[in-house]
Amino acid sequence: MRSTPKPGSSTETNLHSRRATIVLVCLVAALSYVAPRLQSALMSNLQTAWPLWPGCAILAAVLMLVRTTLWPIVILASLAGFVLFDLHADVPVASLAWFIPADTIQVLTAAIGVRYCFGGAPRLNNVKSLAKYGFFSVILAPFLAAFVSAPGIPGNYWTSWRISFLSEVLAFVTLTPAILSWFSEGPEWLQKPRAYHFEFASLTAATALLGYFAFAASTKSDSPALLYSLVPFLLWSALRFGWIGITGSMIITSFLSVWGLVHGRGPFRALGSENSMLSLQLFLIFAATPFMILTAVVEDRKLAGEQLASLSGRLIEAHEEERKRIARDVHDDYSQRLAMLAIDVESLTEKVGDSSIETKQELLDFYQRISELGADMHSLSHQLHSSTLESLGLVTGVKVFCEEFAYTEHIQVDFVHENVPSSIPGDAALCLFRIVQEGLRNVKRHSGADKANIRIDWSGENLHLTVSDRGKGFDSGTPPAGGGIGIWSMEERVRLIGGRFEIQSHPMQGTRIDAWLPSKSEWR
Repeated sequence: MRSTPKPGSSTETNLHSRRATIVLVCLVAALSYVAPRLQSALMSNLQTAWPLWPGCAILAAVLMLVRTTLWPIVILASLAGFVLFDLHADVPVASLAWFIPADTIQVLTAAIGVRYCFGGAPRLNNVKSLAKYGFFSVILAPFLAAFVSAPGIPGNYWTSWRISFLSEVLAFVTLTPAILSWFSEGPEWLQKPRAYHFEFASLTAATALLGYFAFAASTKSDSPALLYSLVPFLLWSALRFGWIGITGSMIITSFLSVWGLVHGRGPFRALGSENSMLSLQLFLIFAATPFMILTAVVEDRKLAGEQLASLSGRLIEAHEEERKRIARDVHDDYSQRLAMLAIDVESLTEKVGDSSIETKQELLDFYQRISELGADMHSLSHQLHSSTLESLGLVTGVKVFCEEFAYTEHIQVDFVHENVPSSIPGDAALCLFRIVQEGLRNVKRHSGADKANIRIDWSGENLHLTVSDRGKGFDSGTPPAGGGIGIWSMEERVRLIGGRFEIQSHPMQGTRIDAWLPSKSEWR
């Protein structure tokens, strides 16, 4: 007997998956028809001899993003869109017999090669990844497909081969990376600050305006100066906005340059139809390639920086955990054992009595030394991990530490605080506490000063810490011997919280350390 599926069962999940698949297939089919249709309106009567054919580049990007089990139905839907457009554009059926196999070979070569190299959707965040993508998608796939599609284009075979090859190369250089970058980086990009989006909109508008004057304005000037003027904006796109920026700028540039060529405008209009198209294609390909490489290098360096920052954060966290463990061992084990030993020595001293004054005095000295060692162990435990900071907050923790430091190191420490919130997060409080520790240690080791000043204040926008002295100082470009790691540690701690760190020092004029931590809404 067949049972009735319960709500939330796998049947509903499969139904939802089928709906998503149907939507995807319909979207791909529609896009495969609409994209060339729009370009057909742009290209006027050039028919199949287009500088850029968008269909295969879009389909290949979709195949790189979806699971392989959907490939057959997605490819069939897309090819149906291609055929429908070609029939509406009065492309001969004999040409379609060449174009459909060529498109299939092309998208499968690009998608299979890229998926094999990347194990999934590609991320073009380094030169090696870009080279893999470029070999399969930009070179091999169009190269193979051009041999099959060339007979479907009227004219000389090798001229048709070149037109087919370069039009597909240009599409895979611009459209496919744009689609891939929006799917991989788009959600994060949308969460950027409003100022970042405004800057991107300004760049887009400036690129479009300058591209219009360079390629589409009804001017008779053939000066290449306007072409060179695009370089700073392409650099801006690559360095500031990564793949989304550079692919967007290149799509704008390609659209305007193609539109200008079709309407007899721009620097390529005077070369003749065939030479104009070849020159435009080569210009766009060789203009996009170096900026794509630059973008990949920048993304690689950015990723390396993020990984290094993450590693630094984990090292600091591991360091703090080790401090806690050692402090706990020192306090709960060694300090207790020393205390018990001191009690035993004191008890033994009482038992000795007056029978041996010299022995009793030695035991008293021994007891004193053990007591001092126990106090030092307690101080070491507190320096490794301040329970006062953890339980009573930043101000009390820093105050207690300054008092202990002044007592043990015989250095006057003036601590001042103003408007410091009581609910500072633990990571921010620990960051400032470690800076105070390291700053006072550097005063003791390097400055030769007998006084240090500590100040913490809150302005409502920043929590500001200052550690200063009037000691020997040093050249800011050359940290004192043994002090480089400590300065790096302070700076790294502040950076990980999103703050700002500065150190100012001059020989014989003292040293000043400043740290600013951004205020949070929950600080009160």
